[in-house]
Amino acid sequence: MRAYSILTIISFVGLGIAIPFSSKLHKKTALAIIDVQNDFINGSLANPRAPAILPRIYQLLDNHEWPFIVASQDWHPPDHVSFFSNHPGKVAGDTANDSFVDTATKTETQMLYAAHCIPETWGAEIERGIQTRLHSVEGYRAPVNYIKKAQDHRVDSYSAFADNQYHRFTTLHSELALHGIETLVMTGLLTNACVRGTSIDGIKLGYQVVLIADATETTSDADKAAAIEELEGWGVQVMNLTDWENANVTPSRSTRTEL
Repeated sequence: MRAYSILTIISFVGLGIAIPFSSKLHKKTALAIIDVQNDFINGSLANPRAPAILPRIYQLLDNHEWPFIVASQDWHPPDHVSFFSNHPGKVAGDTANDSFVDTATKTETQMLYAAHCIPETWGAEIERGIQTRLHSVEGYRAPVNYIKKAQDHRVDSYSAFADNQYHRFTTLHSELALHGIETLVMTGLLTNACVRGTSIDGIKLGYQVVLIADATETTSDADKAAAIEELEGWGVQVMNLTDWENANVTPSRSTRTEL
């Protein structure tokens, strides 16, 4: 591909020369890929339902272009509050009452899990097919913001925007604002946990949120249906990928705009 200097490009504009724009770009819309990590697929929190969403996320990356992509990851230290191994006598599935970081007299109920998504482990890595695709677009077709959440051992973080106590916020909201994003297309794991938390916070912050139902999963049909019903109550639009693509058709070939 021929490279042009900025002065040449300015000259093209001044002459009214047609400059091609992507026909697949969903303007002011970001793709959110929530916690599609090895531990949630076939690792310490293996979920046999999780692999089914991968082809849909691949499709969203292969056949569409985005002005911004966010890929979140749980990023827990070994002494994280959500690990049952850090609560003597507890097992996976139990709960614990933990004090708020900034208000010791206030407590929240913490669900306990097996240790997962510890930094620099295979389980914390994004699923290979998705990560390969992200590497192919970042810096060329779209900026990719990796949100590594729940790093504070004292508090869990389901949402990619903030921890569960709203004690600390990530950079996601400011990055979305910087890129002029108005709509979030949500995918990932789990529907009733981190996808739920990110979607609700997105609504609270004023974004239009679209959940791609067949690009997200949890551990049972009942849990997924309950989460979707709750999210619809918050104002989240829920669609299957085919329906979303039909409602957001992009031209089959490049368009050219006279400047």
